[in-house]
Amino acid sequence: MSKIKRLERLLLSINSKKQFTLKELAVEFQVSTRTIQRDLLSLIEMGLPIVSEFGPHGGYRIENDRILPPIGFTEMEASTILYSLESYHEEGFPFLMQSRSVMNKLFHYLPEDAKENWEQMQKRLSVQFPLPPQCAVAPVLLEAAIKQKIVTVLYQIKEQKRYCNIQLIGIFSENGEWYGPAYCYSLMDFHIFKLSDIQHAAINYEPMEVKDFSKMTIHNWPSQISPRNYLTLDAEIDPEGLQYCRTHHFLHQFISKLDNNTDVLKGSVLTTYIDKIAEYLWPLKTNITIHSPIELKAIHAQWAKEISSQYEPILNM
Repeated sequence: MSKIKRLERLLLSINSKKQFTLKELAVEFQVSTRTIQRDLLSLIEMGLPIVSEFGPHGGYRIENDRILPPIGFTEMEASTILYSLESYHEEGFPFLMQSRSVMNKLFHYLPEDAKENWEQMQKRLSVQFPLPPQCAVAPVLLEAAIKQKIVTVLYQIKEQKRYCNIQLIGIFSENGEWYGPAYCYSLMDFHIFKLSDIQHAAINYEPMEVKDFSKMTIHNWPSQISPRNYLTLDAEIDPEGLQYCRTHHFLHQFISKLDNNTDVLKGSVLTTYIDKIAEYLWPLKTNITIHSPIELKAIHAQWAKEISSQYEPILNM
């Protein structure tokens, strides 16, 4: 039996024992006690916490955690584990130390190209829980975003189906839906695609000029894009509103401070995304003063009117 095979079997054997001696293992593996001692030293060097105990009932035991036998992960499986553990880096997480240890071990043994792939995944995927229903095109679109390839999609808009080539910045989940901000070569502008409206997607391997999204990620794209059809966001926020905006995945990118120390939201936003931005700003209520765009103010005024109308019969009593 080769040494590697023997070490694997030895690891499995001592994991199943509370305590063991060199003689017991030597008999089990039909080798000398000196050979077993050398094998144990090899396992200790690999990080196995083996402790020796002296006395008439002494021997060896594994301290604290037992070590699992070698497990073969594919690069994508390892990247999936790494991404999952990213969500548990808060100081209050009970297994923070173990979580970081797992990440360090996995990342250390990833090949260089797989490390680059993992770093790209961090830039191109953003997940909020609870997750949306499974989306058939999401894996293709995420792969295209990671590799920065153009995708041909069959997209349905208001009963009409159309093919278009898009280059995704990444994909994100929000309120039970998957979305993909992308540059659309048909519109010659940026657009937010709802993935449930994409019926088919395939990476386009034809030679086409791609956009440089190296500095643009799924976490900073709203403040990085330069759309053709945009509206200018300009709003003042008070300290309470500032705290909300700082923790918001979309709004935090537009926070700036004027010379008079006033906190404001400033930037260009997609015209087609204005309804969503209105939704993001609605919880601020009186903690925000919107100067522009007028379309945003009109949406909020309409929502306020609809709410007010529901209470008119009570007010007239």
